[in-house]
Amino acid sequence: MAEIYFKGNKSQLDMNIPLPESYWIGQELDWESPPMPVVLSVELPFWIMVPNCLQEIEIHGHVFKVEIRDDFVELYVVSMGDSRSTCAYMGPPTRKVKPELEKLIKKRHVQTMYRKCKTVLRIYSACNKDMLVALNEEGRRFRSGYLYIQSFCEAHLELINYLIQYYRLSTYDFFAYEVSPWDIPIWFVKSDIVDLSIILLDYAEWDEKPIIHESDGSQERYKLIEPDELKSSMLRQSSAGEFELLDALNLMERGDYSSAIRRVTTAIEAQLEFILRQQLLKKFSPEEVEIRLKASENDFTGRLRQYLRLSKRKIPKILSEELNTTRVIRHLIVHTGLRISFNNRGIAQKAIDTGRWIFNWLENQPVRSTAREKRLGLRSLGRHFTLFGAEILDTGVKVHKPSSL
Repeated sequence: MAEIYFKGNKSQLDMNIPLPESYWIGQELDWESPPMPVVLSVELPFWIMVPNCLQEIEIHGHVFKVEIRDDFVELYVVSMGDSRSTCAYMGPPTRKVKPELEKLIKKRHVQTMYRKCKTVLRIYSACNKDMLVALNEEGRRFRSGYLYIQSFCEAHLELINYLIQYYRLSTYDFFAYEVSPWDIPIWFVKSDIVDLSIILLDYAEWDEKPIIHESDGSQERYKLIEPDELKSSMLRQSSAGEFELLDALNLMERGDYSSAIRRVTTAIEAQLEFILRQQLLKKFSPEEVEIRLKASENDFTGRLRQYLRLSKRKIPKILSEELNTTRVIRHLIVHTGLRISFNNRGIAQKAIDTGRWIFNWLENQPVRSTAREKRLGLRSLGRHFTLFGAEILDTGVKVHKPSSL
């Protein structure tokens, strides 16, 4: 169960431990350790309609071996949850679990259950040996090693999506799609040193709502709203384009980065039409207003200039520049088929964040802006976060030290 501490745990804060002169996460790991074979297994949320096979896939000059399996099962002990924390085995149903685990299950009469997997990809790769060793240890080395392996697993998303896209291109399967950490958050890592699961985002680890521990010793279940607040919110009308803005935020987290940029741009356009209409109604009849809006429906820049002139407001230069950049990206997505991939998601994140601020400025409703901008830290719990950059090179997957080093 996830437990989140605010302002620290008092017992930890009181410990008289001298601070080091400097420290960076991963410092205790051997980044030059030689590579070691490792097998990554991950279940897709859909079937790839092809018989079990082994594919050799070349990407960026490196050839990966990838098994596509439709016969895998998972064995759970005691209970089953989305985090798969009680999964003791993933593989063909004919293979048995580790002898020591099987002995323990029989001795304690522990309940077990099988779950049939959809398509599982088994990727043969190579990982820095010391990072795997760290996963068998405790303390900082384990935590740093875990962060490293998260980035290592994520780097293989490019390989997986390459396979999926060419499968889609060949079959036009309605159900397959590009995946992100949201879609495949649980990975199984197996080598001669370790055999464990890796979770790419905290949200996927929550089989229950987390417990929030306050510095005063109190605790409560994670919540963003009270029941009476939720009820009263249903009496309020949403702003023009507000649901599109919400969709953009959600699509960003789910990994549909191109659609997120399209939605945030649509949200801004809808809000601009609404506030321009309000300004025009101060000078013209409703019929004349609709005629003028119809004439400018394909001229966003003209509408913005008209609104600024009528309202006598001045949009901050930085927001104006980011708005232009986002609209250029949206144009490339819509008219040239530009796809924002996982490796370039920072472009989308910037567009979504600045798009939200532009929407706030246009709407000009401090209460609504505050609702969107307050408690960002609390609302960000469980989000996807990668510490180390990683990429596929001709030598295989490379996870980099922090760029500042």
